[in-house]
Amino acid sequence: MAGQVNLWNVAVTRAKSQLITVGGHAFWQGQSGLPTLLAGRSVPLGADAGEHDKPVVTAASAAGFRQELADRLQQYLAWHGITDLEWLAVIDGHPVDLLFTAAGENTAVLIDSGPPPGGDPARHLRLTHAQGDLLTGLPSGGSGAKACPVGRTVRVPAWRILAGEEALAPLFG
Repeated sequence: MAGQVNLWNVAVTRAKSQLITVGGHAFWQGQSGLPTLLAGRSVPLGADAGEHDKPVVTAASAAGFRQELADRLQQYLAWHGITDLEWLAVIDGHPVDLLFTAAGENTAVLIDSGPPPGGDPARHLRLTHAQGDLLTGLPSGGSGAKACPVGRTVRVPAWRILAGEEALAPLFG
């Protein structure tokens, strides 16, 4: 199946939230083209998962988790009347997860899903706060938000999004 590009195209484009492939991970990594790409972005499960039986966190699984967090946060904001926002906005070259205008002020949102595996949590927190400080005052692009400077930046830890409305209210209330 590795050489049947049309079948892979159908499988990838019809996937709603995930694509599950069955086979030996090492075998697929040894192939060329799309199978290798998919193997590189997959999470091995079962016997092929490795000796440590720990789930493998890949860029694709982390991006999927981050997207789920952004979706939940967007639903919370919509419930509170904020419907015009930009996803994955870029403010003066700096990416933010969400950008919206409320009460005439632009708010940049940084979703903090924690440090990368093996990363220093204190360093990660310092850098995230520094990024937030840097964004305040910069001009925004203005696609979903107004084209005015960022008035505030909100760092939203993933646990607050997962905990729901009561945990988010202090940040956006």
